[in-house]
Amino acid sequence: KEQRRRLFNNRPVCFFALFLAAGILLAEAFCFIPHLYRLAPLLTAVGVFCVLAAVKRTRRFCYVALAFALGFVAASGAADMYDSRLLTEYSGTFTARVVSEIVVEDGEATFFVEDITVEGGTLDGRGRLAVEMEGAPTFGAGDVVSVVGTLRGNTHDQPFATDAPALLNRNRYRVYARSVTLAQEGETDLITSLQLAVKRMFREHTDETTADVCIALVLGDKNGIDDALYDDIKASGLAHVLAVSGLHVTALASAVLWLFRRLRLNGKVAYILVLVLTLFYVALCAFSPSAIRAFIMTAVLNFASVFGLKRDGLSSLCLAASIITLVSPYSLMSVGYLLSVFAVFGIMAFSSPLTRLFMRPVNRLLPPRLAAESSVGGQTGIAALQAGATTESGGKGRKKKKEKERLPRRVLAHIAEASAVAIAANITTLPFAAYFFGKVQTLFIISNVVILPYVMLIYIILLVITLFALVTGLHGFAGVMSPLLFPFKAFTSAIGGISFAQISVAISALGVFFYLLTAVILSRYVFLPRRRRVIAAVCSATCWLVLFSVSMLFGA
Repeated sequence: KEQRRRLFNNRPVCFFALFLAAGILLAEAFCFIPHLYRLAPLLTAVGVFCVLAAVKRTRRFCYVALAFALGFVAASGAADMYDSRLLTEYSGTFTARVVSEIVVEDGEATFFVEDITVEGGTLDGRGRLAVEMEGAPTFGAGDVVSVVGTLRGNTHDQPFATDAPALLNRNRYRVYARSVTLAQEGETDLITSLQLAVKRMFREHTDETTADVCIALVLGDKNGIDDALYDDIKASGLAHVLAVSGLHVTALASAVLWLFRRLRLNGKVAYILVLVLTLFYVALCAFSPSAIRAFIMTAVLNFASVFGLKRDGLSSLCLAASIITLVSPYSLMSVGYLLSVFAVFGIMAFSSPLTRLFMRPVNRLLPPRLAAESSVGGQTGIAALQAGATTESGGKGRKKKKEKERLPRRVLAHIAEASAVAIAANITTLPFAAYFFGKVQTLFIISNVVILPYVMLIYIILLVITLFALVTGLHGFAGVMSPLLFPFKAFTSAIGGISFAQISVAISALGVFFYLLTAVILSRYVFLPRRRRVIAAVCSATCWLVLFSVSMLFGA
């Protein structure tokens, strides 16, 4: 009864993350006006903090004003530091250190450089360098090169920057070189060396397409994937498998944890080892926001399991989001980060009710009592089958018969659950796909039910092969990935060839806000009777339509 009287449960971490994001977004909107005006939001936050602190009943909510102020200060500081350290343009000779593989294509070499030294001063950030080159370069990753050309800074000249990925990766410069020569030989760090070794292994022992997909699956680096292939993957709704996120980190952590349990390792020791290994893997993936989010969530949830604490997925998600945006405010404007966070939120908010809905026809067609007949020791159905339970009264033939009866139900249950998860994730990511890309996928359910389980199996095999090949030096084993990835490439190519696999949908930032507000109202985290929930959702949609109409009227 007490829970029903609430509009929602008290989750301080969630509201901290929400107001932190609000502060970051407002600071980004304020970054192009005089600095004096930035005092207005800060003074407002201080005033709200004092009001909340003055009243005993509201004192425990002071953290929302603090979160807003922290977000505003973090984003304002990041913008000011970026602008103060940026060199807008320079032409002449300078030195830099190569920090990536060198890709030579159509007579042009491209690679990334850091420690760019101009007239005795070292610039903060790295740059993408392009130079005409025929044949193999005489320098490589870790070497210091002398560059003659023009260097231009990526200026932060509009709010809600569309170049957020570049800002996140510290890609602050573009270098148009006339010549690049070796100045000094050098060495790469361990992480970069491993990244280059993985890329080199797949490029030398598999075809180009397979190598690019393997590199994306293992390291999350999609830069080498052919545009046509990537369009097919996006059209099939499987682009998320090429960005290292929860699927990958969870799969890796689960596989390692399973191995440690087989070795009967202490639970707490196993947790620490899994934490270290997954952190190292996230470093290999260049600390992408989606990988960091998955790492923090996995660490928090596993910590709760190991030490017998209550697990709360939504609070873990918001904790991860808060840490990422505090350290790197521009993550909030990265499409990869937004898709990762809101996909997880959608799964948490809608997958369970959708699964129950989809299981209704399954239960009518194959009632659960068929599975319940084989209950043993408190286990029923699939749980009994997975545990290998048998009954004394039933013979071997009867057991096989019941397994055959249960198999169709297991298949249908898997389809129902996979469909529910796919729809739930897309419910909350659809507005971002429409806003950033102008397109949404229509056949994502087929892809996630049919091919996603296979891709995750391939991912585990790929990790094992990569580790084995790097340790033993038998890089030729990477060649088995060509036939293993053929079904994935064939499937995405077939889906990508369907005209209605993607449809064009446009939405404004205002539309994204009201869409997500409506989704939250309809989620299982808001405790409203069904009728009031529908009324609130309709009101939210109506507000958006009114504001959209007004903006169109004045815009015209």
